[in-house]
Amino acid sequence: MILLKTCSVLLTILFFYAAKRLNKKRPSLLFSPAVLAPAAMIVFLLVAGVPYVEYSQATSWISEMMGVVTVAFAVPLYRNWAILMAHRRMILLSLATGSLIAILAGVSTAMLVGLGQSAAISVIPRSITLPIALSVSEAIGGMPTMTAVFGMLTSFAGVFLAPWVIKRMKLRHPVSIGLMYGMGAHMLGMVKAFERGDTEGSSATLAVIAGAMITVVWAFTLMPLIMSWFAV
Repeated sequence: MILLKTCSVLLTILFFYAAKRLNKKRPSLLFSPAVLAPAAMIVFLLVAGVPYVEYSQATSWISEMMGVVTVAFAVPLYRNWAILMAHRRMILLSLATGSLIAILAGVSTAMLVGLGQSAAISVIPRSITLPIALSVSEAIGGMPTMTAVFGMLTSFAGVFLAPWVIKRMKLRHPVSIGLMYGMGAHMLGMVKAFERGDTEGSSATLAVIAGAMITVVWAFTLMPLIMSWFAV
């Protein structure tokens, strides 16, 4: 078991490092470490015949560190706090509306395509950062593993579509761009927002944090209505 833990952690770090090196040479979403590293790990687990449950247990401390690392994003948030507070009403209204639309659209789509009740519940917290999303999913009766899949797909789609949306909607304000990245693609969106500028990144950070809290409120508030919809 100790050997499995050591190899799993070392391979995860190695694949991520190699993916970052490749991404520097070919900067695109397809060659992003968030895509390449998991893909390489999946291939290795399939070839080696290692169950995902054992790999997940061996590398659980890496997942736990995500919550600790998130605290570091408070630094740029503090630096741009005055700018963000100047737009606080617009920010709160935008995040509340975006969160509500994300929940209703996700649940409606899951039910319309016939994914079932478990999938529909699991998709509710897909638009918030994974450490919080997984806890919310479990609390409301969803499947955390399915929530993780929906969350990653949402993040990739958000980053991929963001440049097109910015161009078509003619977005210019850094706060608006950052909010869109943070609410639409959470952690991966934060990374892309910081590539555009410090204000964009700070806005995205605020969107991830405040958006998560707002989504939690919406999730528990709307659950009775959603459950009654399932019963129809």
